[in-house]
Amino acid sequence: MPANLTPQYFDAEERYRKARDDEERLEALREMLKTIPKHKGTEKLQADLKKKIAELRAGGGKKGGARRASGPQVERSGAAQVVLVGPPNSGKSRLLVELSAARPEVAPWPFTTRTPTPGIVDADKIPLQFVDLPPVTGEWLEPWIHEIVRGADLLLVLLDLGSDELLEHFEKVMAVLAGFHVSVDPPPPPEERDPGTRYLKGVFAGGRADVEGAGERLAILREVIGGREVSPISLETRAGVPELLRAIVRTLDLIRVYGKEPGKPPDLREPFVLPRGSTVADVARAIHKELAEKLRFARAWGERHHDGQSVGRDLVVEDGDILEFHD
Repeated sequence: MPANLTPQYFDAEERYRKARDDEERLEALREMLKTIPKHKGTEKLQADLKKKIAELRAGGGKKGGARRASGPQVERSGAAQVVLVGPPNSGKSRLLVELSAARPEVAPWPFTTRTPTPGIVDADKIPLQFVDLPPVTGEWLEPWIHEIVRGADLLLVLLDLGSDELLEHFEKVMAVLAGFHVSVDPPPPPEERDPGTRYLKGVFAGGRADVEGAGERLAILREVIGGREVSPISLETRAGVPELLRAIVRTLDLIRVYGKEPGKPPDLREPFVLPRGSTVADVARAIHKELAEKLRFARAWGERHHDGQSVGRDLVVEDGDILEFHD
C-alpha cells in the first residue's frame, strides 16, 4: 500500500535530518508522527518513529546531545552539507584540497581516503561544507558511509573523464546509491514517494576534462544519464570549477540576504544564507529567535525595492536583498 506521505511530513523529516541537538530531533520526530497518514502502509514507519522518540526521551532530549552512531561522524557546519561520492582516483580529495583548508591525504594510488574529511568551501560568499568519503565501489563499504551519504543536503558525484572505465564507474556508483536507498533523480510527487528512499539533490562532475578523449567521454556520459548536466572540470587549470560551484548553489536553491543596522551601511561581508522562498521573518529568525518574535517590519534595499522601502514579515526575500529590522 502506498504511504502517501504529506509535504508536512517531508518538511519535518528535513528538520530532523538537519537538527543539531536531541531537543530539535525530538520536536521534528513528533511532528513527523503527527502528520504521517495513519493506515496499514505506514505502520512500520510509525513504529520506527515511536521507537526513535522513546530512545531520545530516555536520553533526556538534551540540547547538545549527540546522535547515536556506529562510526565516525561529521558535525554539520556551513549553509549546506555537500558529500563527495566517486570511484577510486576520481579526484575527490584533490578537489577538497584545492577549494578548502582541509588537508586529506592525496596520492596517486586508490583508497587513500579512509575516514570522512570535511572542509568549508566558499561558493561566492556561501559557506558549503564539503565532505570527502572513501571511494565507493561494488565491494563492501563501511556502514557509516551509508549514514553520511543519506544525511547530505547534496551529493556531488565526481567521475574521471580520463578513464576508459568511466561508464563502468558511473554504473557502480549509482548501484551503491541504490543499495543505500538513495535517489538523485528528480523526486516524484510526495504521494508517490517510497518512504524508505532518501531523495537527495545531486550534481555530476567530470574531472580531468583537459586530457585527451575527455570531450568524447563526456558526451557519452551525458547521453547515458539522460541529458542531465555534467560539469567538466580540470584541477590542473581550475577550468570549470567556478561553474561547478555555481551549479551546486543553484541546485541547493540557496540565496544570500544581507543585514543592515539603522544609520549604518549594510554589512556585505557575510550574508545570511537561506533556502529560496524564505521570508523576512525567516531571515530575522536566522539572526535570533527573539528578533523574529518582536519584529514589526523591515526596510529593504534591492532590485525590487525602493531604497529603504518598508516591508512586512511575510515578504519573500530574493538573492541580494538588504534588510534593516525594526521591532
